[in-house]
Amino acid sequence: MNGCKDIGLYWQPLGGNNVDQISGHCYRYIDCTRSASGIRTCSILIDVGKYDNYSALGVPCANTAVPDIREFLPPSPQAISAVFITHSHPDHLNGLAHYLKLGYRFPPVYMSRYTRMIFEDLLKDFEIPSSACPQIVEICPRDVITIGSMTVEAVAASHTCFDSLGFIIKSANGTVYHTGDFKADDSIYFRRPTDFSRLAELSGKVDCMVTDCCRLMDDGFAPKESDTFKKMAELVRKSGKPKIFIPVYPTHPEMYVIAFLVALKLKKNVVFYGTRDFYIYLNLMIEYGLDFRKLAQNRIKVIYHPDFGLEELGDNYVVIGTYNHIGREFSIRRKDSFAVITARTFFNPLRGQLNLHGIKFTSVVDEPLLQGYGHGFLGDIVKMNKILQAPLLIPTHCPAYVTDYFRELAPLLGIKLPAQTPLNGNIFKISNRECVKITDNVAKWLVVSYDDPAQKLTEVAQKPTSGLGFLKRTISKKRCRRKFKMIRHRLEKEICNAEKAQKRLSDSQL
Repeated sequence: MNGCKDIGLYWQPLGGNNVDQISGHCYRYIDCTRSASGIRTCSILIDVGKYDNYSALGVPCANTAVPDIREFLPPSPQAISAVFITHSHPDHLNGLAHYLKLGYRFPPVYMSRYTRMIFEDLLKDFEIPSSACPQIVEICPRDVITIGSMTVEAVAASHTCFDSLGFIIKSANGTVYHTGDFKADDSIYFRRPTDFSRLAELSGKVDCMVTDCCRLMDDGFAPKESDTFKKMAELVRKSGKPKIFIPVYPTHPEMYVIAFLVALKLKKNVVFYGTRDFYIYLNLMIEYGLDFRKLAQNRIKVIYHPDFGLEELGDNYVVIGTYNHIGREFSIRRKDSFAVITARTFFNPLRGQLNLHGIKFTSVVDEPLLQGYGHGFLGDIVKMNKILQAPLLIPTHCPAYVTDYFRELAPLLGIKLPAQTPLNGNIFKISNRECVKITDNVAKWLVVSYDDPAQKLTEVAQKPTSGLGFLKRTISKKRCRRKFKMIRHRLEKEICNAEKAQKRLSDSQL
């Protein structure tokens, strides 16, 4: 049982607690109960994502990498009974499609409506026949599903895509809240906010919170989407230019929406133009029910495919697209054009194109609010911790050293961490707001090479990959340590000032 031999609830990260760079999320929950025939186990997976920086794993001809979960798939004796998907982003979902393409079988998979739409499009793209697909069960927030000795309740989570979920996992041995990617922002457009009212009902009843800590080292709360909207509108208005270019992440519907609402507010026509992926997500949003033409209500013109009708827009429009589509497609000229760069990953390649065309621009380097944020900052996590009455907080979605450096700060915030920092492969037993490591399994990635049958699947042990491969960005240890030190000093000063104020009040009453 890989160490799960006694009665209890166990947790094993398989792809979300890397050494440094984080993606390829996958988490196993195992519940062991006593039956007439001995110990009976029931296990589930939450998310099966792909690892973004697969080229850094050193396998030639690689196409992707996924967490190695083969021993937990049918017909293994340790086979999981179900898979639950938090949301539609590739680092949480696409690994499932890769496993199906490779011929592996899965038990029923539970996901929300929008996630299912994205997944079904993936199946078409991967040319996976329906006979090879598992049963897909569409679920909604507050649905409760029984899987053996466990119940799993879906909880709405605010993120950058539609229908994101967290999960409350309950058994007789304990209760865990798996947050998924979340933030506390309730100013989101056309999506559900994180369901804090439901979480308040569970206050004091959750033993552990397996938490998205991607932005743990950022003080305060994640900026609101309404503030991103206001900042973008302000910049476009101040530019005084009739033609505006706003690149967006194809996988982040909220930026499509914010850019569109800015154009609507400023009465600028809209052109959607981008890569194939950009149009896939745009069409899925429309199918989901977000029809931008209907939202415009004839106040502005909306063109989904600019090959036709662009002349109808004159010289007053916003192009919502991807970073590599700019220039001659829209006859952009220096004197009447302005660009808003909404993501750091767009900055270098897009800056070069804009400078080449002589186009003025503003970016997230100058205006961080333009980024849009799908992951909560430290304040969002503190809020969740307070609502649930300080369950044990298990950080995920962050490098291991982020958890290590957070240990000095956590007590000042009333946050309790596990004694040992989780790494992929480790198995922990959860009981009475404690999380105790019981195994030191070494996690593996499977590097997939579709073009080379001789090395279709290559096992690679987990290792640091920062500075290697196409994805060289990560949160540096030095920067992480410095940011936590600054927050700690602020909190210590606030505590000291509060104690002095209390002493002065007590002295005045004597």
